[in-house]
Amino acid sequence: MSNQPRTDRTEMATVRDEYPSGLRVLMQNESVGYMIDALMDMPGTAFSKSSLADKAGVSRQSVHTHITLLVNLGIVKEVDETDPVEYTLNDGDEIIRLLHRLEGVVNRRLNPKVDD
Repeated sequence: MSNQPRTDRTEMATVRDEYPSGLRVLMQNESVGYMIDALMDMPGTAFSKSSLADKAGVSRQSVHTHITLLVNLGIVKEVDETDPVEYTLNDGDEIIRLLHRLEGVVNRRLNPKVDD
């Protein structure tokens, strides 16, 4: 356990929340991670907010709250000419390519014998 006083840790957490890293932006809300995970499992699939909520296992309110972040980051794109608007994973986005690489590295390290 750290010798750092609790107030210092709390203050540091507050600073991290005020000035989050890119990773914290993506993972600061559990629902965002579930949404990205669901989208990455079904590339090319178009989702309404309701169906994304169902596939991700999150509330519709969570999708409504966080979909703008994912669109603004380029992770998700709106499907043209859909009403209501549907969304799909933006496979060509740099963040998605990096997340696929990260997933591969994590899986290899957790399951090293699979590659043998």
